Amino acid sequence: MIPLYCYKKHKLINSLLVFICVSILIWDVGALSGCFKLDFVLRRARSSCVVAYVTEGCRVAEQSDGYATFLNLRELSLNNNLGILAGFIDLNEKWPDGTTLTPENASETIGIGDVLLFEEVKRVYEEIDPIPSHESLLPLVKKNVTRFEELIDFVNRGCNTYFSVSGSLSLQGLHREEILRTKFYVKNISNVQSKDVFLRSCEEDQQFCYSDGERREVPKLPECDKINLPTKEVFIHEYLKKSRPVIFRNALKDWPAFTKWSNEYLREKYGGKRVKFQLTPHGEFERIEQRKDWDSRGQSQLLQSQADQMPFPDLVLARPAVNFGNFSLFMDFLEGVSNKSILDLSVYLEYASIPEYLPELQEDLRDDFLFDGLFVKDQINIWLSDGRTVGKMHFDASENFLCQISGKKQVTLIDPHNNHQLYEGHIPEALMSYNFSSNSFQRQELLDSTVYVWTPFDILKPDYKRFPLFGETYPMNCTLEEGDVLYLPAFWWHEVQSYPNVTEGRNLAVNFWYEPFLRRDFPCPECKLDVNPVYRDLL
Repeated sequence: MIPLYCYKKHKLINSLLVFICVSILIWDVGALSGCFKLDFVLRRARSSCVVAYVTEGCRVAEQSDGYATFLNLRELSLNNNLGILAGFIDLNEKWPDGTTLTPENASETIGIGDVLLFEEVKRVYEEIDPIPSHESLLPLVKKNVTRFEELIDFVNRGCNTYFSVSGSLSLQGLHREEILRTKFYVKNISNVQSKDVFLRSCEEDQQFCYSDGERREVPKLPECDKINLPTKEVFIHEYLKKSRPVIFRNALKDWPAFTKWSNEYLREKYGGKRVKFQLTPHGEFERIEQRKDWDSRGQSQLLQSQADQMPFPDLVLARPAVNFGNFSLFMDFLEGVSNKSILDLSVYLEYASIPEYLPELQEDLRDDFLFDGLFVKDQINIWLSDGRTVGKMHFDASENFLCQISGKKQVTLIDPHNNHQLYEGHIPEALMSYNFSSNSFQRQELLDSTVYVWTPFDILKPDYKRFPLFGETYPMNCTLEEGDVLYLPAFWWHEVQSYPNVTEGRNLAVNFWYEPFLRRDFPCPECKLDVNPVYRDLL
């Protein structure tokens, strides 16, 4: 029992606490009563998928089959952790700005007895406003729901959940858990860490050494599997679902491109085509530099919400110079660099969209052997350079099939399971320029954009004092020879060192990007991979 004097002494505090609690209850009355206001839906959509049965005034005049079916779902959601919030909503309910409910499919109408599904709104990590706008919450509509199994399937697909009619995990859910539990980790096949391989320069004598100042034999990186092209079933179960890189040996020998695409052929057939290509002085087409070397004019256009999220504001990611010109001009540069008539310059037709710039080249490709029909297509790119280039450590949010036609690529990989060790986060971008008259590069400008898929350090010259966690990563090597194809799962960190074909003095590859099988939010070092709902039928 609380003494009376204590109650009197803290009467004001107690009253304030009661007021706060009552206010919270009133604010969330929709959750308690099961009758949702749309402003409540807006707030809860950041953390839950919301499912609502449409009524008039949140009252049901007669218990229809659809109503009884929905009550089963609501009871299931209250008694189990399903990842959804189920309740009721008035047909005439309006958004805070006064607009009425509009379904995602504009041809549909919303009526009493319909089930509405508001998908959870994924956070956009550049934004600081935690409340989404209702334009991003257009509901899916399910009409005439009488079968419980049909309602469960609608909710599972719309909310990306995996539960059965009993509230337990469905067979798909169990399969998903197995996939997430059996992902491939490099450390399971090797104990070699980055600190054992990537050395730093000693301050005393500028020799490369370990952090303890000693020199030892550098251990060899583990190699990714290199196999003949497998069956679709083997690829799915051994590589796709495990997010495991693999090289398919000699998979391109029957491609027309493999024999047709000589320098002479490309120049003759496409010389007049206008393309975008990149130039850099040292073969590094993206690299980390000090911001002070760019900010001599005090220029900075970053949004405050972005600047607040900069873990390393003193760094920038330097982009190569960009030039638009005829393909023949690009080939002039490439061949000049290759034969050393042009010095201190490297050129790259880098991730250039084939359908956009050179659509006729698609006739010489064969992507049906890449497990045709398995993936949702995204983009096809050509990569053509003088062959002495490096793409610094980054990741792509797509499944990647890298097809090596000419030259060799050495790809250093780090798996995507401990992204804080790669210091994933926003890095301001900066753009180089190239003066064709003086044949010189300039630091042109700081951009008002950021990138968040590159490491803020050079893995070949790591600063372990500033980035110590990188030393704890487990790297792997995948080297492609001509005719090989590398399957690189989405979100794997990779650095690509290219080498030229000896006779042609170039490096030529094509890659196919596809919708990822496993996906995650980014930049978000703590976010884990999960099965993309686009592929849930594979479960």
